[in-house]
Amino acid sequence: MKNDIVKIGGIPDSVHVSETGIQFSGELSYEHWEHLMQVLVKMETSFQWALGDALNYGEGRYGEKYTQAMELTGHSYQSLANYSWVARNVPISVRNPQLSWTHHRIVCKLSHDDQARMLTEAFQKQWSVEVLADTVRGETLTPRVREQVEVPPGLSVTAAKQLLESAACVSRDGVQVCQICPFKGR
Repeated sequence: MKNDIVKIGGIPDSVHVSETGIQFSGELSYEHWEHLMQVLVKMETSFQWALGDALNYGEGRYGEKYTQAMELTGHSYQSLANYSWVARNVPISVRNPQLSWTHHRIVCKLSHDDQARMLTEAFQKQWSVEVLADTVRGETLTPRVREQVEVPPGLSVTAAKQLLESAACVSRDGVQVCQICPFKGR
């Protein structure tokens, strides 16, 4: 089909992926359907990583990133900031493709050695995000050395710090509550 946006390897030509879904113009074997489901789950997480890595590349190459990225993707500033922050703080060499992006968000404030150790343990013990977050909160881990960052024009140091700290937070009832630190924002 002319609206296909991606061709998935190993899936018959009868599967067409567009911006609005998947259409099937023929029959799929169970094995092909199972493979399709596994690929789609991997794509779900890989898009978060890809957006974060692309944002970080764009910032290094072109300087600005959020205004243009918000226009291009339709994603909110907070979503893009989260993708960027996690991708910047969890190196590709530490990322575990068997775990969700959210598992990685939980460990991104840790040293890279502790990230690798905690992600390995989470995978081996099949921990949920909640169990990993509880474990990270309860352990004495080596804090990650914070890199020095330039405060964007128009922001105070305090406001910039709050934005960075809230990047790892999730919204519950309109309140930002961090899974791994005591930060509570608006």
